[in-house]
Amino acid sequence: MKKFLFGLLYRFGVARFVAWWNRGRVVVLCYHGVTARPSPGPDDPKGLHVNRNRFAAHLAFLDRHYNLISLSDYLNARKSGRRLPNYSAVLTFDDGFRNFLTAAVPLLTERKIPATVFLITDNAGRENGNKRNQKWVPEDDQRYLSWDEARTLKEEHGFEFGSHTCSHSRLLTLSVDDTERELLHSFNDLVANLAVDKPTLSYPKGEYSQLLAADARKLGYACAVTTDRGNNEVDCDLFALGRTLIGDHDDLASLAVRVSGLREWIVRVSSLLRRLRPAKPHLVKAVVAVVAPSVAAVAPSLELLD
Repeated sequence: MKKFLFGLLYRFGVARFVAWWNRGRVVVLCYHGVTARPSPGPDDPKGLHVNRNRFAAHLAFLDRHYNLISLSDYLNARKSGRRLPNYSAVLTFDDGFRNFLTAAVPLLTERKIPATVFLITDNAGRENGNKRNQKWVPEDDQRYLSWDEARTLKEEHGFEFGSHTCSHSRLLTLSVDDTERELLHSFNDLVANLAVDKPTLSYPKGEYSQLLAADARKLGYACAVTTDRGNNEVDCDLFALGRTLIGDHDDLASLAVRVSGLREWIVRVSSLLRRLRPAKPHLVKAVVAVVAPSVAAVAPSLELLD
């Protein structure tokens, strides 16, 4: 049902309208892995590893319609006050699966698209150097990049690496000392192994708090990303950056809807309608009557999507 709805919103230009409306905001995409499997395996029921052909189609769409920048470009623009081009987007990958190297990198380098990988640093330390097969094998969907492999990707292709903590534990459930270890040790590992000047952070499971954000800022992280929906305003909190989660179930219509920020609009409108329906049903009808024709009238004049 969701995919059908997204298809309609894409076809009738609603995603185009919302992308135009959000054109001055920066969207940060969250992928996990890229795989050569034709469909999600039993160990990936949520489809977090995107099929390689689907990922290639995603990149073609994004390259055509968005200004793809690195996370460091975004941070430098924020620091200097420089305005980024409209429709700017950043690609990130959580966990540091080895299939980033064997399945995603060839497609990214072909289009010269930058990306940031958030490593679970203890996993990187357990892997076996830089001498493994460079072609995708099924085990790459469960294995992780080694420090040597990450170093090669950084030095030869310019990919950026940040922290997904040491062990990917839920930080909000840990003691103060364990939380500091997760943040500080992974920070130091990135500095020592990859010569990262000021690491970035991805909160495990996207779970964070103001206190946790303050800890990350105090330790010297450059920013921290969440899994909160929504594109980022020019002055948003750098330690609560929103991201758009993309998975294998997302075709081009779903991708367009998610990247535009329309899914966040749908969630907000649905929540509003649920609150209004019991007490003020006439307002529900009024909202639907006003919003639908307005979007339909404006969308065809915009040119973001084919």
